[in-house]
Amino acid sequence: MVDGVRRAWVAVVLVAVAAVGVLAVLAFRPPAPVADAPPGEFAAGRAERHLAEIAQRPHPIGSADNQRVRGYIADTARSLGADVVVESGDVVRPWRGVARVATAHNVVARVPGTDPGVSGGKALLLVAHYDSVPTGPGAADDGAAVAAMLETLRALTTTPVRNDVVFLFTDGEEVGTLGAEAYVRRHGVSGIGAVLNWEARGSGGPVWMFQTGPDNAALVSAFGEASSRPIANSLAFEVYRRMPNYSDFTVFLEAGARGLDSAFIEHVRDYHSTYDDLARLDRGSVQHHGETMVGLVRALGDRDLRVADGDAVYFDVFSRVLVRYPVPLAEVLAALTVTALAWLLVRNVRSGRLRPRAVGAVAGVAVGAVLTAGAVSFGVWALVAWARPELAFLALSEPYERGWFVAGFCALGLAVLFTAVRVLRRWTSAEVVAGVLVVTAALLVVATLAAPGTGFLFQWPLLVGLPAVWATRFAALPPLVAAAIYPPLVGTMTVALGLPLVAVAVVFAVLAGVLLLPVLGALPRPGTTATAVALVAVALIAVGTARVGFGPTEQRPNSLIYLLDTETGRADWLSADPAPDAWTSRVLGDSPERVTLTDRHPMLDEPLMRADAPALTLPAPTATVLSSTDGDVRTVTLQISPTANAWRTQVTLSDRGVRVCRHNFTELHATTLEFYGPANRKVTCELDPGTPLDVTLTDHWIGLPAEAASLIGPRPPDTMPVQSGNRPYDAALVRAAFRF
Repeated sequence: MVDGVRRAWVAVVLVAVAAVGVLAVLAFRPPAPVADAPPGEFAAGRAERHLAEIAQRPHPIGSADNQRVRGYIADTARSLGADVVVESGDVVRPWRGVARVATAHNVVARVPGTDPGVSGGKALLLVAHYDSVPTGPGAADDGAAVAAMLETLRALTTTPVRNDVVFLFTDGEEVGTLGAEAYVRRHGVSGIGAVLNWEARGSGGPVWMFQTGPDNAALVSAFGEASSRPIANSLAFEVYRRMPNYSDFTVFLEAGARGLDSAFIEHVRDYHSTYDDLARLDRGSVQHHGETMVGLVRALGDRDLRVADGDAVYFDVFSRVLVRYPVPLAEVLAALTVTALAWLLVRNVRSGRLRPRAVGAVAGVAVGAVLTAGAVSFGVWALVAWARPELAFLALSEPYERGWFVAGFCALGLAVLFTAVRVLRRWTSAEVVAGVLVVTAALLVVATLAAPGTGFLFQWPLLVGLPAVWATRFAALPPLVAAAIYPPLVGTMTVALGLPLVAVAVVFAVLAGVLLLPVLGALPRPGTTATAVALVAVALIAVGTARVGFGPTEQRPNSLIYLLDTETGRADWLSADPAPDAWTSRVLGDSPERVTLTDRHPMLDEPLMRADAPALTLPAPTATVLSSTDGDVRTVTLQISPTANAWRTQVTLSDRGVRVCRHNFTELHATTLEFYGPANRKVTCELDPGTPLDVTLTDHWIGLPAEAASLIGPRPPDTMPVQSGNRPYDAALVRAAFRF
């Protein structure tokens, strides 16, 4: 009878935990789009009209379509009553050993406040970039944010706020945050009270605020008030700031500004691709962008933006409530909670209810379960990648039918938990509870000291779990709290990091699952259950692996580059794809040569497949001497002239005897330069006397020219062009060499 009651209790707890987790996941989605709304509110339907103009074609920096989009933004902002200036200027920015040079054109639209003195004249700055990558029309990245900002600007003019609000539409973010760099160099950040940056890495999903700057407490609080779905957590901030990723916000942050960075990130296969278009874009994501923008402008527009009250720990619950509190309070709360646990453990040890060695053993099993789940998941994915090498064709090796794998790896983590339950049956329920809470407390201490923003993951399950040290009937409380916090976070990890790093998400899932160990201990035959769940996991992952493939709706990304070297007269077909496919093998063959050309072509920094190509007659870039003087220093000024087809021109200067090179008086701290756009550029170099200057120019054309495309024929319907940023995409490279 007692066993029956316990099992019924366990069943109720498991159903409750599952229900909370499912609700948390279901709540993690954008709001429904609104076709129309009152003048002071945001409507995705109105923003979509802007998107239809912006996302017609790719519009990278320096292109004619970039100019078209810029004109539309400036004209629209003026028609809405903003004070608009197009700020143009050359930017030279070091980027991974290359000096990138471009003329960036930022659109700056200011809506004057009714009382800007409330913040000492500091403005609220909203930022989105209007340039796209060369491979996609940029409906999501970053057209959705640009359109939402225009609609937010319209809503703001109906009900002004006290602070000035500046809408900054930057150019050149995709090639190294050039527009943001230009703005900061021109204006600095002293006139900015807060920066709100908006991005996308995919074509859908809810908008979540993933990064903040220093003294973020007031801004995080405003974010919590601004949106009907304020999705954010300080774990994302702690992780992102340790990663090499960047956005325009990075430039402002490094310059000392405060602010928030937000994005939607689902459906990564559309990111930077030809499918980043209006048809694929989730209108709910646009609505979430805009609702949050308008809400933040209202929340911050009337406040003193100079107020800085420290950093916050924050996380959302059911995507509806943003819990936030100061870091010092988090530190005090952690200390009190850990101290309370220690006191309870000592009391129970003295009473004979707990054995210290048993508690330590349970803690060891719990840690072992987490590590084992991570290691097994890493190994299983390695097997999947080995069995299906074609996954390497996909961005982040992300399979189209990822649901099989997500379910399989979740089951894998659950199997490890049931195995741990089997091991823990030799100890009492009280000792299992104590051991699990000891692990949670240790993690809380480490998190609070090393990365305070992550402490909430352990603080609240531990705090509500303290009564369970006295009475194990309260052991259900920690997993219930974890079920409200962890599932959306773990799901976001699988999206943000990709399935090749699914082991990280599994580790966090099992960290939450460990809190269930005291409850699962009441189930019969946990070893048999572990075996059954493991078999289900294997079956799910096996089905997912078997279904990996390509077709008209699940296309294989591939690429071809046509390289013409006018110095040698040689032409090559190149591809950085993992292997030839039915399309690329038409010119590469089935077993192409494998080469690395970085020494001669710095633009090609990956191992490549190569095959001979016919030499076509294509125009080449030129370098001409404008002036040359000899003396103690030889000074040569060159004009670099790309062809009309060039989007980017890479310039490689010999470093032999070169003292310094400049572009428009800006010193170039690199011998490899990248110029964007077809405009002529001047470079002046100072050399040792009598030293020749060797110059190599390579024009980069977006896409294969018609002459080259005709040699291979159209792409089959089961393929698509590679996304920008994944590996080199379709292009023509025309190289010319000069000595002066």
